[in-house]
Amino acid sequence: MADYLDLQLLIYVPKEQYLPCIRFYEDVFGVTAFYGWDEGEEDRGKKYDIAGTKLVILTQENPFPEYGPLHFQIQVPDVARMYARLENMPDVNITQGLFTRPYGWRMFRLADPAGNHINIYEIPNT
Repeated sequence: MADYLDLQLLIYVPKEQYLPCIRFYEDVFGVTAFYGWDEGEEDRGKKYDIAGTKLVILTQENPFPEYGPLHFQIQVPDVARMYARLENMPDVNITQGLFTRPYGWRMFRLADPAGNHINIYEIPNT
């Protein structure tokens, strides 16, 4: 069995959407980058630690353009509280309001400025 040392979720964004995406992730998730680089508009990025996973927002040549926008989800302890904080925040695009999955997860969906889809969910205590 291999040892795993790191997991990074890479989100490639066009250079025009880099700063709006940085602001989006910092404002929505209340995080600060622990690492970053800036070699000009075509090669820059920031890394964030969210729930033990590294989220990397970067502008570089997207090596996999055929895969389309990225989809990911983040578990939070109180989805209703997070939804209430974001629902009236300017520039936050909530694509589906709070709902409950048939198996009990409470969640909502939003998109970042580059169109990447994010599920925010809570697993209720059973």
